[in-house]
Amino acid sequence: MNDLLFRLEPALQHLLARAAELAPAINATVWLVGGVVRDLLLELPIGRDIDLAVEGDVNRLTPILAEAWGGQIAARHLPFGTATIVVDQWVIDLAQTRTERYPRPAVLPEVQPAPIALDLHRRDYSINAMAIRLAAEHGRLLPMPLFDPLGGVADLAARRLRLLHNQSLRDDPTRLLRGVRLASRLNLTPDAATATQIADALAAGYLALLTPERIQTELCLTLTEPDPAAVVALADRWGMTQQIIPGLRWTPALAVRLARYHRDEYGIASLAPAETVIAGLLLYDLSDAELAMVLQRYHLPVTIRQLVNDLISLRHQTTAIAATTSPSALDALLHPYSAAAIAVLHYAANSPIQLATARYLREWRLLRPPLNGDDLRALGVAPGPQLGQLLRELRAATLDGLVTDRAAAEQWVRQQLAALSR
Repeated sequence: MNDLLFRLEPALQHLLARAAELAPAINATVWLVGGVVRDLLLELPIGRDIDLAVEGDVNRLTPILAEAWGGQIAARHLPFGTATIVVDQWVIDLAQTRTERYPRPAVLPEVQPAPIALDLHRRDYSINAMAIRLAAEHGRLLPMPLFDPLGGVADLAARRLRLLHNQSLRDDPTRLLRGVRLASRLNLTPDAATATQIADALAAGYLALLTPERIQTELCLTLTEPDPAAVVALADRWGMTQQIIPGLRWTPALAVRLARYHRDEYGIASLAPAETVIAGLLLYDLSDAELAMVLQRYHLPVTIRQLVNDLISLRHQTTAIAATTSPSALDALLHPYSAAAIAVLHYAANSPIQLATARYLREWRLLRPPLNGDDLRALGVAPGPQLGQLLRELRAATLDGLVTDRAAAEQWVRQQLAALSR
């Protein structure tokens, strides 16, 4: 396993080699740790987030590395000995090796510098507690052995999820949420002790001790998983979802909707951000009151907040949507809502509504009449409410095929002006 570092792309190897060469000048040692090491072992693609543990003064090392790498320091937390440097496509997190003490459940820890071995012991799961020391010569990384004091390799081989100490979930309940993501993504099964700790932590209500911001961060990470639905399904089996979002549960209906999304028979998946649509599908069965609670509890991104507000109203429009007899009537119903919310309705509703919403998103929503406001003013329409009303009516006439080109649109405007002058 001495060749793991050489599975990294050359540009990243170069950055890590520079770190290995510069750290000894301040009596520091740098280790590659965490998920990258795990994914190298599994021969999985490496993401943009790289974790480095520093034995030594990380606060001194950070500006040295940022300058050498040509990167930007995006964050620094001096009391915790952590920093983030953005270099090209990578987000490199530096953390001083440390021990942690949690004075109360679910609060940030008190930290003390410590060697790498103790640092690995304070981590969450064995498969995240492996490290490779960085060493370099003449600008190139040297082959180094994997440091695996807690049996992460054996657990990976057995597809086993194992917590490292008995108070892990009490100290930091976000480990429950990270654990379910890992178990889903890597097809892991908790060992008996870990399964008991998970059940006990949920029964004790530790998730409720977390701030909404910390839970929301984990939920956003869930939406970036290769299969967010699988994470939710597993979280529901573990009894976790109700403690995160009351009303959220895995159901056959939800499975059907997500399958529709992945099949994308009508070709609309690309018309709205995937993470937003999947979030909407997961939330679709929540009651209006439960959705309102989500809005109250979490400081959601603007796009997700708009989606939730749209769903509260849009779900009550299904009967009217199914009864529409013209594109303009459908446009009048759907125009106030975001494309993402309409896409959620498309995947959640029955076939007639799927057909209507697909045509609306792919054709009618994008349609523009042959004339704009400047054209109407040139034809004698005065600025003001009348101009706006005529533009809306011209769009409706265009949607319904009554106006097909510029000449027909100009004739239509003249007829409307003549009628209004009578």
